[in-house]
Amino acid sequence: MMGVVFAITFGLLCLAGLLSLVRLLLGGGTLDRIVALDVFITLIVAATCVGMGLNEDGSNVALVAAFALLAFIGSVSAARLVEKKESHR
Repeated sequence: MMGVVFAITFGLLCLAGLLSLVRLLLGGGTLDRIVALDVFITLIVAATCVGMGLNEDGSNVALVAAFALLAFIGSVSAARLVEKKESHR
């Protein structure tokens, strides 16, 4: 039964990732693309966590947490740079 739950979860995460990639490629502005990339990275982290739950292996928790933190810091930094750049116009 849990295999079905994991399969549905992976399917929904893949669908969300596909929609996020479409938004990334067809995004309106720079900030839209930054947010789409942040969402995509968050979905990768979520899929990794679901995979760890499926395999009942928590050995990669520190790696996932570090990756999520780096993605967050990168997105915030990029958004601040874009905001400063666009405020000079």
